[in-house]
Amino acid sequence: MSRSIRTSGSVKKLTLGWLVTTMAIPVSDARPQQRSAPPAAWPVDLDHYISAVLEQWKIPGIALAVVRNDSTIVAKGFGVRELGKPGRVDANTVFDVASLSKSFTTAAAAVLVDRGVLNWDDPVRRYLPDLVLPNDSLTQQATLRDFLSHRTGIDAANMMWVLTAVDRKEVLRRMRFLQIVAPFRRSMVYSNIGYTVAGEAMAAAAHSDVESLLRDLVIKPLGLTSTTWSYEQSARMPNVASPHASVDGRQQVIPRERQRQPIAAAAAVQTTANDMTRWMRLHLNGGVLDGKRYVSDSSMREMHSVHAVITPSPAMRASRLVEDTVTGYGLGWQIMDYRGHRVWWHTGNGDGQIAWMALFPDDRLGIAVMVNTWSAPNVHFALVNRIADAFLGYPPRDWAAEMFARIPNSDSARIANQRAMDAMRSPTPHRLPLAAFAGNYEHPVFGPILIRQAPSGLTLQMGDGRLADLEYHGGDTFYVVWRDPFIREYYSTHITFSMSGDSVVALSTTLNRDQFVARKPQAPRLRAPAVRLLVRR
Repeated sequence: MSRSIRTSGSVKKLTLGWLVTTMAIPVSDARPQQRSAPPAAWPVDLDHYISAVLEQWKIPGIALAVVRNDSTIVAKGFGVRELGKPGRVDANTVFDVASLSKSFTTAAAAVLVDRGVLNWDDPVRRYLPDLVLPNDSLTQQATLRDFLSHRTGIDAANMMWVLTAVDRKEVLRRMRFLQIVAPFRRSMVYSNIGYTVAGEAMAAAAHSDVESLLRDLVIKPLGLTSTTWSYEQSARMPNVASPHASVDGRQQVIPRERQRQPIAAAAAVQTTANDMTRWMRLHLNGGVLDGKRYVSDSSMREMHSVHAVITPSPAMRASRLVEDTVTGYGLGWQIMDYRGHRVWWHTGNGDGQIAWMALFPDDRLGIAVMVNTWSAPNVHFALVNRIADAFLGYPPRDWAAEMFARIPNSDSARIANQRAMDAMRSPTPHRLPLAAFAGNYEHPVFGPILIRQAPSGLTLQMGDGRLADLEYHGGDTFYVVWRDPFIREYYSTHITFSMSGDSVVALSTTLNRDQFVARKPQAPRLRAPAVRLLVRR
């Protein structure tokens, strides 16, 4: 899921899988560095380093796994599962790894390909005959490979499912109404709902459902004993990390997500450090685990090859020490290099938890870091790099300190936004009675949006999903105050109503990065006014 948080004019992009570090981290020495022999075992100084990061960043808990040469170097935990409670994180603590699930879904697809149930280049409409995409060419041609590598060019439209409580069937129905934002097969548009389409096509081909495919083709055969195949499972498990985020200036436990079902193929998996050791070994061994082949060599190569090219910016190349020019997305995997070492990687970003998995195939090294808070941005990236440097033989670099130094800027932006929000409250009454704004506003992708008059004022609800109160901010603009504090912190915005005479006929807004106009049925089509947007962080 792509999520953008606007803070004082800057945009921080958060994703369930494609987390782009927007700041350029200066490289202290661009010259080739002398490499030493990598350690034979887990160095104790890394324990001290991670413990210090945990304390400095006020992180509740971290789990990590490192494998090399088909052996587990370490699988362990640091800190607690939930602030204020004594339960410790260990190697069997379940973390939400969100978009790391994409590699599990493509592995299930690979098994189906190996068994002759489907092919990577099968048009998805072969298995989903009622699917309609934004134009006829896409409808007829878009393949499983296209959706699994994010190269259809169809808009991601994350707010379709994040706030609205739609199910997978409704996601498929709404695909026809999405915008095309990039040329077909020419570039990557990271899309969780694209994985919904792929997952439903796989399930239809196998006469099953996507959760059963994850369970029966991947998770159970590989002996991943504490890994989920549906997001809801972990709520009933005993050793689970709770999600945390900064809300109203204070890090706290936040409620579990309740809208993951629509994108199960993209984000259903939650797992442990111990299970991640087996998952990484499978991929580093080309589909073989404990001497048994689970996925063919050819299918593994397909997953780990570039199918959608990404051109990294100079800032991204500097921040990640990218040397090669061939970077892109495979099938459930990012393909890049780090200091010239090939790396297959992915991030996961569910509400209140983040994860990073990086495999160095030529070095037979795998690293996974899982963190149970959003209050430590990019710390998983810093820890993976610090661990990679140790096991690739590079001098230690304090990646975490470099990133920690940037946190005050984020805090200042949040405070400035809050002050600006307070100043925008209007002391004068709106020119129309509240009843004039009430009604059902329709949009084919993001609607219905229900505006109701309550004793305390106007409320807004996204279909059967999230509920908010509307606070008047002058003119015909209202501020959206979501009832859930976490949603309010990260998704608050403004809506502006459009008039035809004295009648309210439409509303316009920007939710995250999705801009749209929703209209009352049979209302005249008007040009929407400019939307004022300020998201509190």
